[in-house]
Amino acid sequence: MHPLNFVFGELARGCRQCLLGTKSILFITGLCPLNCFYCPVSRERFGRDVMFINDRPVIRFPDDIIDELDRAGSNGLAISGGDPIVVVDRVVYLVKLLKESYGPSFHIHMYTHALNLNRGAVGKLASSGIDEVRIHAISPTQLSGKLELIRILRDASIGVGLEVPALPRFENEILKVAETLIGNGLITFVNINELDVSPANIDNLTRMGYVPGPNGSVVGSLDVGLRLTSEIRRRWPWVNVNVCTSRSKDTAQLGARLFRMSLRMSKGDEVVLDDGTVEQWVGAGPVVKLRIGGREYVVEK
Repeated sequence: MHPLNFVFGELARGCRQCLLGTKSILFITGLCPLNCFYCPVSRERFGRDVMFINDRPVIRFPDDIIDELDRAGSNGLAISGGDPIVVVDRVVYLVKLLKESYGPSFHIHMYTHALNLNRGAVGKLASSGIDEVRIHAISPTQLSGKLELIRILRDASIGVGLEVPALPRFENEILKVAETLIGNGLITFVNINELDVSPANIDNLTRMGYVPGPNGSVVGSLDVGLRLTSEIRRRWPWVNVNVCTSRSKDTAQLGARLFRMSLRMSKGDEVVLDDGTVEQWVGAGPVVKLRIGGREYVVEK
């Protein structure tokens, strides 16, 4: 069985938090003007201005988000969609509110497609206090006219990276995207995600000749990610690269977050199992001992 992640260099802080379960995931809108054939977002969400925090519906904005962050004990927030830049005013409001509520160390990153970048939205993001912006592009043509906008984000001390799916048959195009961004000094990390299969994209993927695998990802996608990583590190060894597998998202990230939540919410007579589920403790109870001056004492209930 392969590792959950393949890391070359250092993980971006947002990735570290996700793997530790300390970052909550906010689906801030399903709106996006694009229609990428590989988009895994469900048809119940895509194209609709709906919000979910850790898959819980957000009815009261921003109260439900604050409540869930407190419930999960999160130290950060990942903002996804749709494309969050479509509702940039909402993003900026939330970033400023969370930084004010939880302090400047509360880490926030978001995803956006290069094609959706525009000067007005980028200017708002640059002054928002957001920590990381992850740019999505699978062809250098999608960067046309966008490099100056990405430079504005970088110059605002925002961590900027490239985040792409490992698309078979698009290796050369994705490598050219990385070359353009790295060559212009615009990014410090690259995240490559194993391509997930979902009910929303399976028909498109199969029409394109992709084969769904038994683990919920496209056959050959992980190999593409590893080849891209090898070439990026060979050409630009200072660039941090992370290959995130489907198992990592489903097992490590979600599992770690649920485990942390269960620890925070479990009662004194409950036990949290490794998978985050909670069971009633039926044994004699834990024995607490103190060692004082070389002698050991059992603490009575």
